[in-house]
Amino acid sequence: MKKESMGTVDQLKIVSLIENSPKYDSYLKGCNGISFWVELTSGNIHRNILFDVGPVAEPVIYNAKQLNLKLSEVDMIVLSHCHFDHTAALAGVLPEIGHEVPIFAHPDLFRPNFTLRPEFMNYAMVAENRRENIEKLGGYFVLTKSPIEPIPGFMISGEIERTTDFEETGGVSCFTIDHEGNLVPDQLKDDYSLIINVKNKGIVIITGCGHAGPVNIIKHSLKVSGIDKLDGIMGGFHLLQAENKRIDLTIQEFKKYKFNWIAPMHCTGTVPTAKIALNFKDEFREIHVGDIIDLP
Repeated sequence: MKKESMGTVDQLKIVSLIENSPKYDSYLKGCNGISFWVELTSGNIHRNILFDVGPVAEPVIYNAKQLNLKLSEVDMIVLSHCHFDHTAALAGVLPEIGHEVPIFAHPDLFRPNFTLRPEFMNYAMVAENRRENIEKLGGYFVLTKSPIEPIPGFMISGEIERTTDFEETGGVSCFTIDHEGNLVPDQLKDDYSLIINVKNKGIVIITGCGHAGPVNIIKHSLKVSGIDKLDGIMGGFHLLQAENKRIDLTIQEFKKYKFNWIAPMHCTGTVPTAKIALNFKDEFREIHVGDIIDLP
């Protein structure tokens, strides 16, 4: 049986709320992390979604006010993965939202996650962002490994199928503790993306860090959405530690999809971003805090 294609979104507005650096001459605040305000209309449904919240609440709150975005109007939060640069502001942002809100993520969101070089550093959902505290603040979790379409035309990727041989797992040396208490490499299977099917354009993919690999993410998104047209992709591609061979192979694969725009951000890295810009001169978009993509 042929998979039914996802619904469509009539209008889509994506605002970069947190990114490593602010838009030129904007007086907004940048920090190492990601948060997107995603505003969409699907038929009679109009919703505001936060995709990730960045590492610190204060710049999220400040930037939202400067950009005339009301956090009290957020309908849903999606967390791309557990890492603090995408999640640590959660407990500080929820009081600004001020009402009960669903939080979509992977079931392993609250697992131990840390690095050991140059020394132990905790990347996990800890301290005020522990589950019980977030729930006290009004967040209720919808944790699933499967793709889910909570709004027609708006899909959360679920666990990304990893089939591309040159995209190494995770892209960062993290560890976790398994169910038997053993120290093991963390495969970062909680790496989620957003898939939004814009009417008459195709799908838009928004990544968090792209630990699953941007090519894997594109392949998976086209497969689970049932849509064969990719309009654009933006977010972290986690190529900053990649060797030149992997960067070049990634660009070769990108060229197969003939998308209209591409916006590498956050953890993509300076050299990979420059190479993408040179290879996609017309399609390349430089996105900082305060920049907006408005479709159609």
